[in-house]
Amino acid sequence: MGAVMNFINWLDGMVWGPPIMILLVGTGLFLTIVLGGIQIRRLGWSIRYTFGKEGRAKTGEGDISPFQALMATISGTVGIGNIAGVATAIYHGGPGALFWMWVTAAVGMATRYSEGLLGVAFRGKLPDGTMIGGSFNALERGFAEVEVSPNARYLASIFMLIFALFIGRDATKLGGGLMIVAYIIALLFLILAYYLIRGHAMASLGKVLAILFSTFAAIAAFGIGNMTQSNSLALGMKVAFHVPFWVTGVAFAILTFIVTIGGIKRIGEFTEYLVPFMAIIYFIFAIGVWIKFAGKLPSAIALIFKDAFTGQAVAGGAIGTVIRWGVARGLFSNEAGLGTASMAHSAAKTDNPSRQAHVAMLGPFIDTLIICSLTGISIVATGAWQTGKTSTALTQEAFARAFGHAGEVMVVVGVILFAYSTVLAWNYYGRQNIMYLTKWITGDPEKFASLYPKLHLAYNILWVIFIYVGATTVLENVWTFSDMMNGLMAIPNLLGLVVLYTVIKKYTDEFVSAHP
Repeated sequence: MGAVMNFINWLDGMVWGPPIMILLVGTGLFLTIVLGGIQIRRLGWSIRYTFGKEGRAKTGEGDISPFQALMATISGTVGIGNIAGVATAIYHGGPGALFWMWVTAAVGMATRYSEGLLGVAFRGKLPDGTMIGGSFNALERGFAEVEVSPNARYLASIFMLIFALFIGRDATKLGGGLMIVAYIIALLFLILAYYLIRGHAMASLGKVLAILFSTFAAIAAFGIGNMTQSNSLALGMKVAFHVPFWVTGVAFAILTFIVTIGGIKRIGEFTEYLVPFMAIIYFIFAIGVWIKFAGKLPSAIALIFKDAFTGQAVAGGAIGTVIRWGVARGLFSNEAGLGTASMAHSAAKTDNPSRQAHVAMLGPFIDTLIICSLTGISIVATGAWQTGKTSTALTQEAFARAFGHAGEVMVVVGVILFAYSTVLAWNYYGRQNIMYLTKWITGDPEKFASLYPKLHLAYNILWVIFIYVGATTVLENVWTFSDMMNGLMAIPNLLGLVVLYTVIKKYTDEFVSAHP
């Protein structure tokens, strides 16, 4: 068991190491250039449409309004990472890490735009008439139906070669059979790069990548989107209100089941009100800290920008550490590039993929540039970042410096709300991927249609069982394993974005010319 966990820890480090950062940030920069800085030049149009009457209208094919789709995705991304993740980035990377979280979010807006577009462009329908879409559909149908640009294939192959190089280099750190497994993984990346360069069997390649994405996402849903969230929520309830773990587990399971059994329509209707409510509550808490430390805000912001390029606040003054932690926690927080958001946006009522993509790109803007900033600036302005604390404890220290014990309770309230919203969104993500895998396994549309209602009920029952287990059990290695699965989702998803960039650009150019 120890050897297996050593391998999982090693692979988790590789998944969230330099290769994935190069792939995530590189893809975001590539799409930013290809789309002409869509996140800057179209930000005003996106905000006006999303928060206006049109964004709440339910016109066109789909299940929920564009605004509800955005709220559903934000409910999934605004989670523990906005409280504990930001604090961890500052603890390891210093105040400057927050700046690199902002940069990552700005680049990630183009990635999220592209994910939302492909989600709608290649969506289909389930037996009950609701939409199913996401990276799995885009990979399977896109690779089979679209004539892929050679330049896109070459760029994607370069990313895969980088993965093979890093994995092969670090495989020597493992011993015996695990080192052989690591070399096999590196070889698989080389084979993938070869097929991309040659352009052979693209339809089959797309199908394999789609299955891999859905497998990783389905497993990650029960970990990072379920058990770890319920565990954090139960711990918060215990510390702040002395509620027994089992009571929280039962109550949390019931409240979740009531919403999720209604599918994306009920999730969308519920998060339409939950997400703005919890964002406003946390905004009020954080602004209270800012007001208390108003005199420190200018120097805090100056320190964030200065440290971003000097790394002086980090032991040893390593600027690379500042950038690495800022980028890693930024990507973990807003999930741009992981492929999760495309599933919810594919359910939106819309007449054009690019229209919904404009809504989708606001996700990283709200999640990281606004909510993460509330946490990060509070930590720096109060001086809490110099205490040696990390994770949720560091954020609690910052709020406690403004409001005493009440500040610690404020953070716990934020954890509870954020964890609950995350569980709702990830229930839908996991469900969609399991439905895709079941449809593939059965290979018979009629058989899948007959299984669908039973599978929907069984999945939701299993989901709340895992919630209870997560709330009442010491998770130990679940965080690491879930984190690894979460990162593995990004690889096939980002490959799809690069390979299908011509589809993204075509829809974008046509829509922008018609809606300046």
